[in-house]
Amino acid sequence: MRRVWWSGPRPSVIASGSAMARLASVCYLTGGLVGFLTAWLVPAWDERAAALVVSTVALLAGVAIALFGARLSVRAFYLAIFPTLGLLAVQMGMQRGHAEAVAAALLLPLVSMFLHAFYDHRSCLIADTAVLVLLVVAWVAWRALPVAIVGTLVCVNAVVASVTGWLVHTAAEAETDLLTGLPNRRGLNRVLRSALAGDADHRLVLVLLDAGPLRSPAARDGTAAEDGLLRTLAAGWSAEAGSGTVLARYGDTTFAVLVRGGVPAATATLERLRAVAGGAVPAGTARWEPGDDHATLVNRAESALSEARRAGGSATVHHEDTSGIAAGFEAALDAGEFSVAYQPIVAAADGRVTGAEALVRWSSRARGPIPPDEFIPDAERCGFIRTLDRWVLRTACRTAASWPAGVPSKITVNVSGRELDQPDYYDDVVAALAESGLAAERLVLEVTESTLDADSVAALEVLRRLRTLGIRIAIDDFGTGYSSLSRLHRLPADILKIDRSFVAALGAGEEDAPIVAAITGLARTLGLRTVAEGVEDQHQADVLRRYGCDEFQGWLYGRAGEPERIAAALAPGAGERLSGPSLRSPASSGPSRGRS
Repeated sequence: MRRVWWSGPRPSVIASGSAMARLASVCYLTGGLVGFLTAWLVPAWDERAAALVVSTVALLAGVAIALFGARLSVRAFYLAIFPTLGLLAVQMGMQRGHAEAVAAALLLPLVSMFLHAFYDHRSCLIADTAVLVLLVVAWVAWRALPVAIVGTLVCVNAVVASVTGWLVHTAAEAETDLLTGLPNRRGLNRVLRSALAGDADHRLVLVLLDAGPLRSPAARDGTAAEDGLLRTLAAGWSAEAGSGTVLARYGDTTFAVLVRGGVPAATATLERLRAVAGGAVPAGTARWEPGDDHATLVNRAESALSEARRAGGSATVHHEDTSGIAAGFEAALDAGEFSVAYQPIVAAADGRVTGAEALVRWSSRARGPIPPDEFIPDAERCGFIRTLDRWVLRTACRTAASWPAGVPSKITVNVSGRELDQPDYYDDVVAALAESGLAAERLVLEVTESTLDADSVAALEVLRRLRTLGIRIAIDDFGTGYSSLSRLHRLPADILKIDRSFVAALGAGEEDAPIVAAITGLARTLGLRTVAEGVEDQHQADVLRRYGCDEFQGWLYGRAGEPERIAAALAPGAGERLSGPSLRSPASSGPSRGRS
C-alpha cells in the first residue's frame, strides 16, 4: 500500500518517540541483564571485568531511555542502533572462543524486532545489512561463533523481521484510509493520544479542513472522478505539509492536520495547503489547552470547522480558549440546574406507552430556561458534553429502574458517535446499569448517524460489546447521513428512527411517503424495528402505521416532561389516559429533538 503520509519511522510512532523509547528500554535492559548474569555466573572468566562494564553500560542506557527517551526525537533512535550493535560486537569479541559469545549474539533478534517495528524500509535494509556483517565478522574474523550458530541466527533474524513487519503492516492498515493512504479517524485518534502523552510543551494545533467545495464540481462526473480528486488532493497536501506534520482523512471530505509550533505554524501550513488546493477550503483550528484529552481537542476543532462552513468560502475559525465556558457548565451541574425530561414513545398499534427518551434541560438561575440548541453546541465545543452525556445516562437509568415493575418499558438515551471512540465508555454504561439496577434489555442507546464513523473499529466494537449485554442500539435521524444505505450493514443496530423531516413531509397523498415506505421496508428486510420522530397529527400517524412503522414519538402523544408522568402512563390500565392532558402538549413553537 502506498503511504503518502509517511517519511521516517513507521506509523506506530508518528509524532512521538514514546513507543520507541519503551521498546528500546526493554531491549537494553534485557541485553544488560543477560550480560551481567553471564559475567557473574561463569567461573574463572578472564574477561569478566570488561563484560561487567559493558553490561552495566547497557543497563544504565536502558534506565535512562525509560526515564527520558520520550523526550528524544524519533531520529535520535536511528543513531542509537549502531552503538547498540557496537556493544554486542564488543561482547562477542571479548568472549571469542567461549559459549558466552553465543549469548550476546542471541540478542541480535531483539535488534531486528525493534528495527522492523518502527523504521522505514530503507533504514531497515541498512541496519539488517549491519547485523549480517557483524555475524559474518564474528564467525570469519574472530572465530567467536560456530558456523551453525551464525546460520541459525541469520534465519531467526529473517523470521523475526518478517513477522514484526507483517504485524506492523496489518496494524497500519486498520488505521489507514484505503482511498488516500492517509491515516483514518482511528489512526488520527491514536496519533493524538501518543502526541499528548509524549510532547513536553504541547504546542500542538489540530486543523480540520473541508474539501467538500472542491469535490462538488467533480461530482457531476461520477464517483470515480470524486475519488480521483481526493487522492490527488491528499498526495499534494502530504507533499506540502512537510515532516513533523501529520495529515489524515478525518471524514468523507474532511481532512485533519496536526501541527507543532502553535497557531502561527498552523496558519502557515494552512496557507500552503490552500495554495495547493486552488479553491475554497473552509478550516477550523483548535490549540491544545491544559487539561485537554484528544477527544476534547477534536471536539473544539469540529466546532470551529462548523462555524467556518457557515461563514463560507475559505474562512478560517480559530477556536478560542473555552476553559471558562467549561467551568461555567461544571458549576451549573453542581448547582442542580440541569435536569432530564422524558418524552413518551408509544406503540403504533394501540398507542400504549412503551418507554421514553431522556432529553437534557437547563434552567439557569441567572438566565432562566436555555434552549438546548443554544447550550449543546457550547458544551460540545468546550468538551463538557462528555460529562453531561454520562450524567444524563446515569440519571435516566435510575429513573427508568423506578418505573412500574412487570410492565415492559425501555429508556432511550442519546450518545454521540464520538463518545463511542472513548476507551472507557463501555465501562461507564456497565457502571450506570449496575448502580441503578436497570436491566440491560431496557436500555436503548441512540446514536446519531451523522456523528458515527462507520470506519471506526473502536466505535463499532463498543456497540457490539454493548449489544451482547442485551442493550439495544438505535440509529437516530436515519436517512440524513451522507451514505446511509452503504453503511447500514456495518452498523450493529436494532432500531431505525425515522427523521422528523420525513414525517413532516407526509401529505394527503400516498405519493408523499416514498422515503418512509423505503425506510420501513428496508427495516423489515433487515429485521429492525422503526420509530418515527416528530409525529404531530393523526394523519401522519395513520400513514406511518399503514407502512408498518412500529412506534411513534412526537407531540401527538406527548412532549418531554416529568418522569412521574411516564410512570403513570406505564401503570396498568393507563393506556386510555395517554391522549389526555397529562401527556398531550399544548401548541408550541416547534418539536423537541435529540438532546433538545
